[in-house]
Amino acid sequence: MGDETKHDKSGARGPQGSAIRILVESALRKVASNYTDNRPRTRDEWVDRFCEALMSEAETSHHAVISSLISSGVSSERFYQEYVPAAAHRLGEMWISDRASFIDVTLGASRLQALFRAAGEGREGHWPDRSIPLGQSVLLVIPAFEQHSLGAFVAADNFRRNGVWVRLCIGLEERELAEVLRTSRFSMIAFSLSTWKSVENAGNLVKFLREHVDNLPPVVIGGRIVSERAPVEKTTGADFAVKSVREAIERCGLATVSEPLSAHDIN
Repeated sequence: MGDETKHDKSGARGPQGSAIRILVESALRKVASNYTDNRPRTRDEWVDRFCEALMSEAETSHHAVISSLISSGVSSERFYQEYVPAAAHRLGEMWISDRASFIDVTLGASRLQALFRAAGEGREGHWPDRSIPLGQSVLLVIPAFEQHSLGAFVAADNFRRNGVWVRLCIGLEERELAEVLRTSRFSMIAFSLSTWKSVENAGNLVKFLREHVDNLPPVVIGGRIVSERAPVEKTTGADFAVKSVREAIERCGLATVSEPLSAHDIN
């Protein structure tokens, strides 16, 4: 037969087959180029993409972003330690600056909290509890007047990674919280707060606990509201206002898995 009946490797005939192959290859290159161009390149870009997905109507779009981020080389542990708190902070910034509605931010925050809970239970991210008992425990409180709880979940995991047992109390009234403190022994009571209004309300709660609980452990205030320690300590009556779990551990003189504190290390 003549050349016009010969097939090229694509299965199509002659010049027509070559043209189809060129079109297909061009389309594939365009798709690959678009994927590369649209893929976040920096941590901030990944956080932005993650927040968009968290607020999306699609139930699973944020899982796709997580998978893509992990495939780029970010470990599951780093994702929960760095990207989840960064996304929570970014959602708050978007709400304050009116770049996202209250409903969108609430949806995003609830999905973040669900991720963190699932990870802690080993269902997602394969992130089991790594607690090592050192005879110390923290009562981590999200008061009834506090609207944001994600920061407390992050803090709880960081305490556990340092070998400190954590009991998380959410939404207890002052008398219920006092009863917990009277019937159990804790090395610290920590409050996770996110607004100045919560700081003001915490002052009344701390005062009640000091009046109704003997031998109250050190009271620590943490959370995004602690930009300056002195005003928070003065308003709440807490022993310490801290910016990190590690600082809370050091200020209260607790021993940790990585670096036990001796009497000489306590301020």
